[in-house]
Amino acid sequence: MSDILPNGVSVIIPARNRERVLARAIESVLAQTAKPSEIVVIDDGSTDRTIDIACGFEGRSDVPVSVIKNLASVGAPEARNIGARAGRGRYLAFLDSDDAWAPNKLERQLAVISAEPGVAAVFSGVAYHRGGRVRNRIIGQGTIAQDALMRHNVIGPTSSCLVLADAFHAVGGFRKDMPSCQDWELWLRLSTVGTLRMLPEPLLHYYYDGSGQISSNAGKVMAGHRIVFDTVYRMLGENRSKIKALRAEHEMLLAKLNAMTFYDARATFGHLREALAFSAAPRLLARACHYGLRVTYHKVRLALAPAGRR
Repeated sequence: MSDILPNGVSVIIPARNRERVLARAIESVLAQTAKPSEIVVIDDGSTDRTIDIACGFEGRSDVPVSVIKNLASVGAPEARNIGARAGRGRYLAFLDSDDAWAPNKLERQLAVISAEPGVAAVFSGVAYHRGGRVRNRIIGQGTIAQDALMRHNVIGPTSSCLVLADAFHAVGGFRKDMPSCQDWELWLRLSTVGTLRMLPEPLLHYYYDGSGQISSNAGKVMAGHRIVFDTVYRMLGENRSKIKALRAEHEMLLAKLNAMTFYDARATFGHLREALAFSAAPRLLARACHYGLRVTYHKVRLALAPAGRR
């Protein structure tokens, strides 16, 4: 990086084959009440008109837009790292190409990160858009406790993040070998160098109209979670009692994903057995019953449905 902009925000947008939605993301940045210093779009080996869409914004506003072209795809985590290395702002804001921001997102986040010493990153709530419906997810805790973050991703997706560039580079950026959970793994490492703050407002609009989302790939989701869990256990060192308790929580999380997202009964009950082997606390038993009933109900309903509707 060179010519650092002392109070500037570099917006990093990785994109691969997102010609249908990229303009929406960029326009939401240009509409910010607190203007960023620059937008860096990384075209990660697209084969459609993504780069044409991105280049079409160059010179169109008072916010400079630059485009980096990867001839071959390196994956979203490394594409973000490439953009972060090119960015000149004191702060980095990551935006996935199929998401968008509320107009006051950067303004609200800058007010926190610039005024509170020791803050490494600021996040926000999320408005999830699916099938014409919107579901808001608001996190009540203003400061994210590391203990809570070790249990599950209480923060949410990458596009909600505004991070101090020095903190991002100090922890090494995104791990490019992560099959999923790249955001959660980074949040954990950021929690070791500064405070993570949360705004209780849905300032990120997360859309399910993109293509190829990792969240639909069970194998990648499970593998990514396992890497995150290993990161947590390394952070805890020799604290065996805490590790044992977290292993129960983590297996229960995998059971929930298989029961309520992937509807895999065999995997669900396998993780439930593992979780209860580590801890049979009443609250875990209650969750185990709930997830077991949910996946069983789904399988029964599927079995009874007419063949054409399965």
